[in-house]
Amino acid sequence: MGGKPIISLAELRKQAIYRLREVYSLSESESIIRALFSHFIPEWPKVWLASSGQAPFPEELLPRWENAIARLLRHEPLAYIIGEVAFGSIRLEITPGVFIPRPETEEWAYRLRQMLSKSPPKTILDIGTGSGALAIFFAKEFPYSMVYAIDKSPKAVNLARKNAFLNSCSIRVEQVTFGASPLPTYFPHKWDLIVCNPPYVPWINYAETGLNVRLYEPPDAIFCSGLSLYEKLAEMATKHLSPGGIIAAELFPPDAEAVASLWEAYGLHTALYKDSQERLRWIEAKIRHLSPP
Repeated sequence: MGGKPIISLAELRKQAIYRLREVYSLSESESIIRALFSHFIPEWPKVWLASSGQAPFPEELLPRWENAIARLLRHEPLAYIIGEVAFGSIRLEITPGVFIPRPETEEWAYRLRQMLSKSPPKTILDIGTGSGALAIFFAKEFPYSMVYAIDKSPKAVNLARKNAFLNSCSIRVEQVTFGASPLPTYFPHKWDLIVCNPPYVPWINYAETGLNVRLYEPPDAIFCSGLSLYEKLAEMATKHLSPGGIIAAELFPPDAEAVASLWEAYGLHTALYKDSQERLRWIEAKIRHLSPP
């Protein structure tokens, strides 16, 4: 009675973790395997519990599983392999060539949502939207807000539009190189909330970043030279923030104080915030209004 050997979920997990340990830590490997199981067998936790892990992995999916493991061993990001990532309560399609949203940005988005929940912004602009993560998140959280987004990459613009459709929300996304091209004329002139997760890792830190970033993600969405983009954001804020409006941006922690000083010089009242790892990660600001003499 021939036939191909059947491999259980537990054995496949064991083999995969052993192989992935060449590149990833044990906790990373375990997290990756959980994500892969969820991708290939969405109901796998129930199947695992019912069979104590002895249920067979579908034979027809093994070639795709092996391909995924091989790509992971070449340091390719998991999000590109499975084609999606979770961001808050939404799921985003992710394709190579578009920046992968990070957990720190998700953490920041929730903090802003809580801060603004009592007085939601009427107009929101997401600068450098990438996959559309921030724009779609706020469109879902503040359904009565008008949300707009820009990115210089046509690939990112198309993906953000698709993700907005997949998440059943209305955002307007246009291809614009911030600071070099004006916003479309139909965009609002004043904004209650401007958000930006810019490329902020200095090029001098390039060698310190992981191979998954250096080999696969778009460098112009990650690396920068100097603080010129933050200066353009400050100029944008002074001209286009509505009374009481907020501009918020993510930061490279070692540059946080320098960005705050730069924004203060433009007449902005700034505040720096730490992420869950106690790193200065975000800056938020309003226009400083001088007291009457």
